[in-house]
Amino acid sequence: MSLKAPLLAVCLALSSTGLSMAHHSNAAYDSDHPQTVEGTVKQVNWTNPHITFVVETDAKEGPQVGTWVFEVSSPGVLTRSGWTKRSLQPGDHAMFQYLPLRDGKQGGFLRKVTLPDGKELTYSLTVPDEQ
Repeated sequence: MSLKAPLLAVCLALSSTGLSMAHHSNAAYDSDHPQTVEGTVKQVNWTNPHITFVVETDAKEGPQVGTWVFEVSSPGVLTRSGWTKRSLQPGDHAMFQYLPLRDGKQGGFLRKVTLPDGKELTYSLTVPDEQ
């Protein structure tokens, strides 16, 4: 009976590691075919584990018409890259570069945002050099 608890702990640890690895996979996104769409931010969800932006596109017809949801990294990663909660707000118009969802739904993983004044919002998975 004394071996059951440690065995259960090991099984739980191994199973949660697999879930964590699956959660952070980019398999849902087509990294070979980045896309760009222009539109207006309708909603910002600045929360863990991933920030999402809901964007209404400017397209009047074709496959890019409608509302898109773009996922990006965590608030911590974006903050270390220079973003703030106010970097991109509802009503802001921009160009969104993203990796599309493989299932064809309207959304993807956001790579870069270009504002009308030419300012680019990007991020890095590493901490920027401090000088």
